[in-house]
Amino acid sequence: MSAMVKLDVSGIVYGTVSTLLDRCIQAIVYNWKDYIESLGTLPSNLKDKFVYLMSKRGVLNDSNMHQVLPDKLKVLDLQDCDVTDVGLNAICKCSQLRKIDLNSNKESRVNITSEGICKLARSCPHLQTVYLRRCINITDSAIQTLSRSCPQIRLLNIGGCKNLTDVSLQALGENTKFLKSLNISNTQITDAGIMMLVSGQCAKSLTEVHINNCANVTDEAVEAVVHFCPQINILLFHGCPKITEQSRQALEDLSISRDSPMKQVTWTIY
Repeated sequence: MSAMVKLDVSGIVYGTVSTLLDRCIQAIVYNWKDYIESLGTLPSNLKDKFVYLMSKRGVLNDSNMHQVLPDKLKVLDLQDCDVTDVGLNAICKCSQLRKIDLNSNKESRVNITSEGICKLARSCPHLQTVYLRRCINITDSAIQTLSRSCPQIRLLNIGGCKNLTDVSLQALGENTKFLKSLNISNTQITDAGIMMLVSGQCAKSLTEVHINNCANVTDEAVEAVVHFCPQINILLFHGCPKITEQSRQALEDLSISRDSPMKQVTWTIY
């Protein structure tokens, strides 16, 4: 019996009758510890279903990922999962991975380090979307390796990675030709880093930049993004105490000179 299936985060089926296969998968996900040794023998298409449901339930972790992750996995959401560098090492076999989401939805991640991200980047060169928000032990070396090993990066969220400096922006400017969206909020970046970013290959592709709550950026950074990034339509720089009315004027001038208006702008004038 086949039917369309709608799942909520817990994996409960609503609206229509599920297939027997779906029911079996849900039952195993709920009791994954009893079946962990057998999961490694499953075909890839079934592993994809297990990975999806286990990630939504937040039960993917260091101890089970080496069993359930299919080698050809392309998307992995770990927002709600407790993983460390050990888990990242298990992901390294997924060489076709295109997207990994390690954003922290709750407390900051302390067990993901630059060492883990560097290994992942070298093993998964096709990554295009990387979310690392509030992975607070990430340093510039991770972003340098990521930008060099994964040149197809398009979406990068490293907001809240408080150890990151202009060195990361220099690496992104030099190596990421297709970067479209970048979140570098709550980091140590300065105007010099922004200049190195927008002087690089990604200037023409960037459409979205978040630099909010960066204490060391000034109007010069905002003006650089506006001037060098012709496709920019989302620019967030609220909570930056050194930014003045001058940035607002730069945005007004941009809206007059461009045919397509900005979609979203947020700022705080001190």
